[in-house]
Amino acid sequence: MNQAPYSETDIITIPELRRRLKIRKQTVYDMISEAGCPVYNAGGGDRVIWGEFLEWYKKRFKKASGD
Repeated sequence: MNQAPYSETDIITIPELRRRLKIRKQTVYDMISEAGCPVYNAGGGDRVIWGEFLEWYKKRFKKASGD
């Protein structure tokens, strides 16, 4: 099955965020608890807008150097 690329306007749950980033559950919860992380409480569950999250993520975590 060929999956379409992620859209910047996707609104996703925290478990989906974890799957997209391929990180441990505790790591994603530590990350979303950081000040400035764009997390929205949508009627009983936290959500992120994929594009906003990526922008924050890129600012927060610097690209690994190839040097």
